[in-house]
Amino acid sequence: MQQAKLDYFKNWFKNYVALYYDLPGDGVRPILLKEQHTKRTCKEIVLLGRESGLNDEDLLLAETAALFHDIGRFPQWKNYSTFIDSASQDHALLGLEVISQHEILMDLTADERELIQVAIRHHNLRKLPLSLSPRQDFFSRLLRDADKLDIWRLVIAELEGHGNLVETLEGLIPTGNSFNHGIVTELMERKVPDFSSVRNRNDMILLRLGWVFDLNLPMSCRQVLERHYVERLCSNLPARREIQEVEESLISYLKSRAKERS
Repeated sequence: MQQAKLDYFKNWFKNYVALYYDLPGDGVRPILLKEQHTKRTCKEIVLLGRESGLNDEDLLLAETAALFHDIGRFPQWKNYSTFIDSASQDHALLGLEVISQHEILMDLTADERELIQVAIRHHNLRKLPLSLSPRQDFFSRLLRDADKLDIWRLVIAELEGHGNLVETLEGLIPTGNSFNHGIVTELMERKVPDFSSVRNRNDMILLRLGWVFDLNLPMSCRQVLERHYVERLCSNLPARREIQEVEESLISYLKSRAKERS
């Protein structure tokens, strides 16, 4: 794959997203949100890919996967007015339908197409299957990390008052001073909590914190530490001893992972 092909993909993506700009009411704001998220995820995956030693061709493939990883979000919002998969459709599968319908990857080799499609299919799953080839597994993990790094940025910006899209990101979730102690227990046991445990906004923040245990690359862990994501998320939770312990435990885990070799 050559740079000219990625440039073509980016232009196609821009024109495709523009088809959704005329949605009625406030519909364009979520579209712009996902468009900007996609652009930043592309930058994140290149950052991680370079650190991981990918060659130029593989970096182009990784960035292509990032470019199209959320392509299903646009018809999802148009058809359902939500980004919650359980209330609509799996956006990864919907994205693969868009890619297939428009035959956007047809000029790539069969192996390149499969690699990109596999990464997109698995970027939002709770766990990766064991059936993937080592190369498919790596690219899937790379995309999952890049995606998380920017979702954290989005959530933190919202919590810190730089956005107003809570319902768009997470649905209408109650606020309050309580939190699910079961999620805290899972975090202290270094487990990734499940969405079914979420009852309010604090639980959602704790759920996002649990994503650190699903990071795959030491570089990703270093980025979370350098950007102070854990501290910034915890600052929006009730000032309780349990939360302080979670924060300390997560930072300790990230520091240990960050020292590993890629």
